[in-house]
Amino acid sequence: MSEGLKLSAMEAEDITVLSAAMVGSITSPGEMSYSQTVRHFTLTASRFMWEKYGSSTPSALRVRSGLFFSDILSVKASGISQGTPTSVMELLTISCTSGEDGAAEIRLNFAGGGILCLDAECINVTLTDVGDPWKADGIPSYEGDITGSD
Repeated sequence: MSEGLKLSAMEAEDITVLSAAMVGSITSPGEMSYSQTVRHFTLTASRFMWEKYGSSTPSALRVRSGLFFSDILSVKASGISQGTPTSVMELLTISCTSGEDGAAEIRLNFAGGGILCLDAECINVTLTDVGDPWKADGIPSYEGDITGSD
């Protein structure tokens, strides 16, 4: 088993750390799931291991990772089609806007303009790496603004 990350976010500021860890992750609509009954949203991805890049590791690495969002009231998508479950999507940022009584809107911004907005009763997110890392084909790079700002 790898020395992967296991991070949790309970406040808006914590989402910034998760976002930094997930920048450049590769996923698809088929790797996302929302259960309204239990109010969970999950996303699996091939995460670029920024924490290993440029350190003692001679090459860029990726690892399978899961994001688990609890207490999700609704999910809205823009520019993402469930009709194409294997379409490659690259995660650029995760941002959070706090609301009243601990509520929040968590926004996942993807290259090409795809956006997921999660309406959360409270911030309760876990990032877990699973399995062993492998050599990445390249290093994610971006031109311009990747903040997801409108």
